[in-house]
Formats: sequence, C-alpha cells, structure tokens
Amino acid sequence: MVIWPLLRPDIFKGCRSPGKGLLLFGPPGTGKTMIGKAIAGEAKATFFYISSSSVTSKWVGESEKLVRALFGVAYCRQPAVIFVDEIDSLLSKRKEGEYESYRRFKTQFLIEMEGFDSGSEQILLIGATNRPQELDEAARRRLTKRLYIPLPSSDARSWIIRNLLEKDGLFKLSKEDTDKICELTEGYSGSDMKNLVQGASMGPLREALKQGIDITKLKQEDMRPVNLEDFESAFLEVSRSVSLDEIGAYEEYNRKFGSLSF
Repeated sequence: MVIWPLLRPDIFKGCRSPGKGLLLFGPPGTGKTMIGKAIAGEAKATFFYISSSSVTSKWVGESEKLVRALFGVAYCRQPAVIFVDEIDSLLSKRKEGEYESYRRFKTQFLIEMEGFDSGSEQILLIGATNRPQELDEAARRRLTKRLYIPLPSSDARSWIIRNLLEKDGLFKLSKEDTDKICELTEGYSGSDMKNLVQGASMGPLREALKQGIDITKLKQEDMRPVNLEDFESAFLEVSRSVSLDEIGAYEEYNRKFGSLSF
C-alpha cells in the first residue's frame, strides 16, 4: 500500500492508485513516528517531519502560506513522505467559537490534502495521533488508510529486550527468564520496555558500587550481564503508561474506522 506505489508509480495508477493519506493511531510509545521514518527510508523518499510549530504562526495568513509552501516543496521533491506528528492538534474537529485564523488554517490544510490526491503525484501524507477521536471528520476521510498500532505482543517485547541488551553485550538471559519478564510486562508499550531495560541495565553497575569498586576505573568487560533480579528491581521503578480503558477506546475506534481489524 505504501512502499510499492512510491517505488513503482507506473504500475500503481488509475484504478490501482492507492490513497495518499495514512493515519497511524494507537497508544503512545508504540513506534508510530519510527514507522513513518522507516517508510520514507524504504521508499528512498524525501522525508518531511511536521509538528504544530512547523506550520503555525502568530501572523494572520502566514500559517496558510506555510502549509501551501510545504506541499509545494513536497511536490518538487517527489517521491516525498510528509509525516505529521500529533495530527489531532492541527486538524481537530471544527467547532463554533474557535479562532477564525485557526479555522482558515485547517481549511487550507484540508484543501492541500485534497489537491495532491490526483493519482499522479508521488506524495504520501502520514499522520500519527494518540487521540484519533478528536480528529476532524474531513481529515479522517482524506486519510483513507487508518491503521491501529497496538501495544507490542509478547514476542515483540522479547525481541526488544534481546535487541537492546545485545547491542551492549549484556544479554545472557535464558528463555525461561525472558518468558517470565514478558509475562510480567503485559500491557507495556515499546517505550515502557526501553525504560525497563535501561533500569535493569543499571543493576550490574549498582552492584559494583556496593562492592566499593571505583567506577572511574571500572571496565565494561568486568561487569556481569543483566539478570532476572535486575529486571525485578527495575519493575519497582518502571510501570506501564497505558491504562486498559485507553486500550478499549483505541480498539473501539479501530472497529468503527480502522482499515484492519485485530
């Protein structure tokens, strides 16, 4: 849906032309921004990272010009991926009483999104949000593919642990220990897992300090690998950041508007 149309626009045209908008929604810390960067890298596309501060201005009319300039530059640098982080802050639901300049800005953004969706341009707009319910209906329509990025599974959490520790040569956990850690981390996001591994990796260093070893003379190879006890200590400091109620809201939104169901 994403990579091939950017690499082979001669095939994906006409009826095969995919949508030019992709919405990634889900709990915080699940790697939505990383997915956007990976798409741009795989497609060898120009990557534009946009936040609210990039295209908003205190001067009346300046924000609309910035939006028009953004899509104009993307058109000149095709293939291009425009990644809008926290897109709900830019394209929230329009309502009465909001500032006229903000309403004009959102209208201009929606017009530009509609304008480049002609099937010939190699431009992909990716929006990421933790609050998809607040997204404007017109923006949701233009983001034709809406993918739910859930919390990592047990296998994914195991991979995160192994990958982070192996980079520093600290992985010596048995499969049983890894399985136990994955069982205890049910409901943890990818970001939570990273914080947990960082906390556990401090265990060997704390042990060396308790033994009175001078840290300035301590060598990396003299420290022991991370073990299960280090993770048990890290659990006291790092807990999951996503509640079950929030997960239920994401799953309900995915059932209503998502492109894929789990």
